[in-house]
Amino acid sequence: MPSANAPPKAVLSVIHHPVFGGPHNQALRLAPVLERHGIATTVLLPDQPGNAADRLRAAEIDVIVMPLHRLRATFSPMTQARFITGFWREVWSIRRLIRERGIDIVQIHGLVNPHGAIAARMEGIPIVWQLLDTRPPVALRRLMMPLVVQLADSVMFDGEALIAAHPGAAALSDRSFVYYPPVDVGLYYPGCADRKSVRLALGIPPASPVVGTVANISPQKGHEYFVQAAALIKRQRPHTRFLVVGAFYETQRTYTDRIRSLVRDLGVANAIIFAGYRSDVESMLCAMDVSLITSVPRSEGTTTTAQESMAVGTPVVATDVGAVREMVEDGVTGYVVAPLDPE
Repeated sequence: MPSANAPPKAVLSVIHHPVFGGPHNQALRLAPVLERHGIATTVLLPDQPGNAADRLRAAEIDVIVMPLHRLRATFSPMTQARFITGFWREVWSIRRLIRERGIDIVQIHGLVNPHGAIAARMEGIPIVWQLLDTRPPVALRRLMMPLVVQLADSVMFDGEALIAAHPGAAALSDRSFVYYPPVDVGLYYPGCADRKSVRLALGIPPASPVVGTVANISPQKGHEYFVQAAALIKRQRPHTRFLVVGAFYETQRTYTDRIRSLVRDLGVANAIIFAGYRSDVESMLCAMDVSLITSVPRSEGTTTTAQESMAVGTPVVATDVGAVREMVEDGVTGYVVAPLDPE
């Protein structure tokens, strides 16, 4: 085990989601920077269907997959039973990984899956716990925060607003930090892609205004409000096209079907393009005239999409949830609007 004063050489980032999203993007952006400082990154993911492992490995990031269940927002007793019965077995697997890889710091993403934190504490390894959003109900946040306070050496909140949203955070004192997700401005910058060629490849007429959203298809991202807003806009500007960039979750099939039905029912099927998962998000953002973030309450921290949109020069219209207002300056870099309201 390294001495307390030794600089870290290896970080284990524990992410309980197999589909590429904010935490994975953070690892993708920071791993090369850490490597330049002599710090290796290993990302631990669940062995479930998803695109995160492939995308991280394509960037030459060390990825380990293993059984790693997570607490789910479901009343299914079987789903929660798998989480409970596998918990300690998975903690022991993470402990073994820490020893095998010579891990110096364990990084936890999200509130309700403490496997990595418990494993790190049992191995005597420092813990950085990142609280990303406000999705867990307040009662669950209140229940989990004493564990975070007890185990974490430092806690990083994705925005100032998240501190107040997590009861008991004041007890962290000087162990509490606010951070915002990293954006690679060498990749995201005005003119980073040829707007005309991107639109042509997507089948969008050159003169059509484009309203887009970048978010995996999930209820917390509020895609139904994007579709309803699209229908309202299309009535006034019939030539507008709408672009949805994001992966489809196997576990969100019911929600995906609901969104597709809504598209048909509102008569906007010929105006909406579902581009699916894209590794060239910067190109998609460059093709848009407006980047729309329709997240629902109890969902976001700050959202990387807002930052990436502004980095390429695309104005943002975002719902006032989480710490989004800390990112989007209303009336300057975009507009902050009420959630759950397509108008």
